[in-house]
Amino acid sequence: MPLPRRAAVPALVGLALAFAAGCTSTAPTAPSSMRAAPATGPASTATPKPTAVPAATPALRVSPLPIALPTTVSRLVALPAGDRILLLGGLDSGRTTTAAILSVSPSTGTVATVGHLAQATHDAGGAVLGGRAVVIGGGVSASTSAVQAVALTGGAASISGHLPQARSDDAVASDATTAYVVGGYTGSTALPEILATTDGASFHVVAHLALTVRYPAVVVVGSTLWVFGGEHLGTATDAIQRVDLATGTTSVAGHLPTPLAHAAATVLKGAILLMGGTDGRTRQGAIYRFDPATVTVTAAGALPVPESDMAVAVLADGAYVVGGETADVGGTITALSTITRLSVSP
Repeated sequence: MPLPRRAAVPALVGLALAFAAGCTSTAPTAPSSMRAAPATGPASTATPKPTAVPAATPALRVSPLPIALPTTVSRLVALPAGDRILLLGGLDSGRTTTAAILSVSPSTGTVATVGHLAQATHDAGGAVLGGRAVVIGGGVSASTSAVQAVALTGGAASISGHLPQARSDDAVASDATTAYVVGGYTGSTALPEILATTDGASFHVVAHLALTVRYPAVVVVGSTLWVFGGEHLGTATDAIQRVDLATGTTSVAGHLPTPLAHAAATVLKGAILLMGGTDGRTRQGAIYRFDPATVTVTAAGALPVPESDMAVAVLADGAYVVGGETADVGGTITALSTITRLSVSP
C-alpha cells in the first residue's frame, strides 16, 4: 500500500473523452528472449515508442487511443462489461483514493461516471463473477478485507463478503467461473495463501506461493496459474512461479530478464502478455510474450511510455491498458489518463 491517502467519492456525471496528452520518459528494454534460468545482470535501457510492432506470431499491434480519461488514475481495477470497460477505484490526479466507477466505450470514445464503490480503495484485485464486477481487498491508509460487488452497468456497490484477512497489493486472475487471489499483504505480513472464489463471498485456499510477493502480475491458463515477479521483502523479484491448481503444487519455474513488480499480465487470443512495471528503480516499457511450454519470455513490443500500476481489460477486439504511473529521469511520478489497445493479427 502507498502512503495514506484521503478518500474521495465523486458525483455521478457523464463526461466525454478528450484527446490524450503525449508524454515521454525512458525505460529499460529487455533482451529479446531468455532461458528459464536465473537472471545474471541488469537490463539495458532505451526509449521505445512504437505504434505497431512486427513481433513474433501472433504479431502484436500497440495503438494509443486518441482519447483520455477525465482524470489521471493508477492502481485501479479494470473489468470487461460487454463492449465497455468498467474502471473501479484507484488513485486519482490528487493521489487520492477514489470510489469512482467509470464506464468507458472504446468504440465511441466516451466515458461516464456510472456509480461508486461502497468504500474507496486502491491496490485491489478484481474479477467478473456471476455477472457482477467484484473488487477484492485493497485499501486506503490500511489494508481491508472487504469484497465489493456492483452490477456491470454500474450503480452503488455493496459489500458482498470478506477475505479471511485484510489484503492489499494483491492480484487476481480469473477463468469462466473462478477468481484466484494472489499475493499481497495484511499491512504488515506477506500472505502466501492463494485463494479461490466463485461468488466473491466465500474463499478457500487452493495453494501457497513458493515466494511471497506483493504487486505481482498473474494469469490463469487451464489448470495452471502463472505468477510473474512482484515485490518480495520489499525488493522486486524476477521469479516466475507456476501453480498447479489441480494439486496445489507451487514452484519457481523460471526467471524474467529483469526483476519486475507493479506490472500487468493478460491473455489475448491465446497469447500470454506481460507488460510494464518497475525493476525497483526504473519504470519499464517492454511487452513480453510468455511461452508456458518453455517458461521463457520473448520481446513482443513496447508500451507508448514506460509505466507501472496500470490496469488491463480484454474485450473482443483487444486488450486495453488503462492509466498507470510513469516517472521522469529525476524520479518524479506522473499518473496517466491514457488508454492503449493491444491487438494481435489473426
